[in-house]
Amino acid sequence: MNSENITAVKCNNGTFVGKQTDELIIWKSIPYATQPVGKLRWKKALPAADNDGVYDATKPGHIPIGPLNDSMGTAEFGEDCLVLNIYRNTSCADCKKPVMVWIHGGGFCSESQASPLYDLTNISKQCPGILFVSIDYRLGFLGFMNFERVPGGENFKEAGNLGLLDQLEALRWIQKNIAAFGGDPDNVTIFGESAGSASVTFLPLIEGSEGLFCRCIAQSANIAYCDTMEHGIHVTQNFLSVTGCQSMDELMELTTGQILEATLKAGAIDKNCLLGFANFPLLDGVTLPEDRAVMYEMWGDEKRSKIDLMIGSNLDEIRYFVPSEGGEEGFADTLRWIAKRDRALLNDQEKAMYDKFMATLASESEGRRLEQYCTDINFRAGNTNMAIRHAAAGGNTYMYFLKKPVTTPELGAIHAAEIPYLFDTCMEDPMGSGKIVSNEECEFRHVVKEMWTGFARTGNPSTGKYEWKKFSGDDRQTMVFDDAIGMQKDIFGKREDLMMSWAERLGNGSSKRVC
Repeated sequence: MNSENITAVKCNNGTFVGKQTDELIIWKSIPYATQPVGKLRWKKALPAADNDGVYDATKPGHIPIGPLNDSMGTAEFGEDCLVLNIYRNTSCADCKKPVMVWIHGGGFCSESQASPLYDLTNISKQCPGILFVSIDYRLGFLGFMNFERVPGGENFKEAGNLGLLDQLEALRWIQKNIAAFGGDPDNVTIFGESAGSASVTFLPLIEGSEGLFCRCIAQSANIAYCDTMEHGIHVTQNFLSVTGCQSMDELMELTTGQILEATLKAGAIDKNCLLGFANFPLLDGVTLPEDRAVMYEMWGDEKRSKIDLMIGSNLDEIRYFVPSEGGEEGFADTLRWIAKRDRALLNDQEKAMYDKFMATLASESEGRRLEQYCTDINFRAGNTNMAIRHAAAGGNTYMYFLKKPVTTPELGAIHAAEIPYLFDTCMEDPMGSGKIVSNEECEFRHVVKEMWTGFARTGNPSTGKYEWKKFSGDDRQTMVFDDAIGMQKDIFGKREDLMMSWAERLGNGSSKRVC
């Protein structure tokens, strides 16, 4: 690092000057790729060109185009959004810090690293031995499209997974430049929640990812979060219908403002079943396999077994969507629709297993049975499937389960509930009642940071107080976070195994909106 000005760091694509406050230096909006604008729209990201310029890295850049701006007024939408932030605590003099790269969630269609929820300032202050990085990537109708039936679309074969390829390019930039910031390019952990978690499970399967990271932390979502190319055609048709475009040439002529307007209109066409705006990664046979089952097999092969894996879920994941469904009544109707539709897609043997699954919850109310079914099909079954295969291949595998609820009792331990504890940030109730995770001191707030960063350092999340035992398909050792913290075996009695066959085939329940 520059001894005269430690905020100025030379990278292959320029010298970037960050801002130092107390013992923390933050570099914002560093471009990690050539920006996908103009003729590069809907094209695979290119490496950032070599550059000797000096650039201000103290202000947020543009954020990816989606249905909402979650930056609280600090940033504007833009197609030139392939940027990352770096957080360095100078109180630790280590020049080869483990690197943790955060990939934000948002259903692959919204949110950004500029969200206050994903601010890595506080965790960087409290964990000085880690170098933290957060990244943005293309979303929705710019990040995940199938143009195979659009005239000219043959030249855009990688458009189905541009958001994932953006992430891969960010990791290549990190490998090339992170040592200049004091990070260790040989000890990189990728971690994320929701769509970020799914990304973490996709990236090791993409050609060219080997050597870019050695550990993965997947918080809730998994490789179930993808769609068929058929569904991609439907999504593309929605976009064409609201823009009036009939060819790639016409699509390329749209202004950024028109892209944003079309995003809002096209996403609203299918706004039902929890994630109406979501354009998930596509099983395109180019970046990802054509068959979801192949991806599960890949997580059980020798190559993936060399990657350390921490993966887990929360007790009440699906209740995160109560507000988006208009409250409890609309939410319950949606869950009934999902469960009924899923059962209709099953063969006779699977229908019997479905009924057996519901029988394991016979003592619960109808609403609770549906919630647990939808949480399992969307989150737990895929996690368990991956973990069993990874552990059986000799992988270093750890499972967690969060039961600690947010402070709004009716929401429970919802999707994303762990994030404000991990980052010491604020999580707001979508219904507008204010903060739903308090800032009160609790052991979990400290333990989750210690375990996550410990895993990033060594591949073992155990602490001096808590031994975190490895997961296997037999005993399914799981670290449970509640008012009490500790290991439990097979907490669901292998009930998610009952749905494993159709969970693998059908994938994420809320993604199957219309086809």
